Amino acid sequence: MTAGVERFGPPKRSMRRPARPAPAGRALSQRYAISSLDEARSYLADPVLGPRLEDCTRLVLAQQGRSLAHVLGPVDAQKFHSSMTLFARAAPEAPHFREALDAFFGGEEDEATIARLGLDRPG
Repeated sequence: MTAGVERFGPPKRSMRRPARPAPAGRALSQRYAISSLDEARSYLADPVLGPRLEDCTRLVLAQQGRSLAHVLGPVDAQKFHSSMTLFARAAPEAPHFREALDAFFGGEEDEATIARLGLDRPG
């Protein structure tokens, strides 16, 4: 007799794990995504959001020398790359966004972000 199979039978439907729903995060991230440089500039001009982004960017910059994927996780490291690309383009006068690109991505902008926003490649 196999342990418990013949005696109890297969698990009842209610005991099975439900199928995974579609990732909600993707829909939310698309809904709240900044879709232009003008929107990014408005975000930076907001009296709460702008300073918070700058503070968070400085905190990440303090982690130089460590793997960003280790600090943030691989998904959030990619999001950070995209965000720094966007905000470096939206506010070239704010040096910390470009500093983050230099420190963690060899100065390279996120190509998917450039393409999604229809921006010209640097250089």
